[in-house]
Amino acid sequence: MPSTVRSLAPQYDVIEIDHSGDVTKAQMLDAAKEVAALSPGGVHRVLADWSGVTSLPDNITIVGFGESMDKVDLPADFRHAHVWPEELSARLSLDMWKTVENNRGHHARVFGDRDAALAWLTS
Repeated sequence: MPSTVRSLAPQYDVIEIDHSGDVTKAQMLDAAKEVAALSPGGVHRVLADWSGVTSLPDNITIVGFGESMDKVDLPADFRHAHVWPEELSARLSLDMWKTVENNRGHHARVFGDRDAALAWLTS
């Protein structure tokens, strides 16, 4: 099943991505385009729920996504909250993704559940 993207407005100024199954590079690129389309004034808060994911793209692809984020004009207060997947190998890949984001100066954290992630995004 492809990743789904939706705005949580008007309740929250957050864009949510719900990933599931084996997430491909193409799905991640499509989700990024949908996030940008839902935030014409700039993306400030993104909630990525990976809880149903079984695998993510390889580490080289993940590093490439981090480099791509540098080319996007993200606001200084940008935050990216992630929800841990259950699958261990997917957790390792997500940890890599979070590390890449933080190493590139973006604010990213991983949470055990959606409510905690949303609370951080809206604090």
